[in-house]
Amino acid sequence: MVDPVTAGAAVLSGIKLVKQSVDFIKSNINTCKDVGEIIGHVEKAFEGEKQCLRDREKKGADPFATENVAEEIINAKIAQEQLYELSQIVDLRFGHGTWKYILSERKRRIDERKEKIKEAKIKARRKKQEMMDNVRMVSIGIVIIVFVCIVFGVGIMLLASKNFIVYAHEQPSLKHTPYCLLYDPKYFIICMNEGRGYADTQLYLDYKKEREKWIIDNSK
Repeated sequence: MVDPVTAGAAVLSGIKLVKQSVDFIKSNINTCKDVGEIIGHVEKAFEGEKQCLRDREKKGADPFATENVAEEIINAKIAQEQLYELSQIVDLRFGHGTWKYILSERKRRIDERKEKIKEAKIKARRKKQEMMDNVRMVSIGIVIIVFVCIVFGVGIMLLASKNFIVYAHEQPSLKHTPYCLLYDPKYFIICMNEGRGYADTQLYLDYKKEREKWIIDNSK
């Protein structure tokens, strides 16, 4: 048999859900072997009551409209009365304290559900943070690799360039090489690096410098 409360719970208003849940429990409680068989319908009754309270406090209703205030207050009051009647029926059928046990068990389940939701949110935030950290690390790694590649590429280009070796003067042609062999080591290096003309100039300057140290006797 299809449970009419379960089948229509998605479309019932709060007060109707409370009434149908309570009526279903009244009709079937004498055939129930334990409280577990009606706990789902008790939960629907609580859900209906919560909806009635939500309707009473909803922002969409005009608080100054008499018909709205009356209907919302009455529905909330009826829902509470229905739940009280249900508590008496349950305690009468299964023993005193059963309703208190149901309320305690319901609170425990609600708290567990809230805790699971909280843990899921924390886990999701942690996972998101880890993902952002990984993206940041990968981005930094990519930047470093690109920078190294650029530096390496520039270095290769400079090495490949014929102007990589910087001279004080224009690089001499290879045609000077045979002449450079005629110089002493010091001037040979100058000749090879800067040309024969600069080697001759430096040789002349060194000669003049040495010449200026000579003592010339002009007394004769």
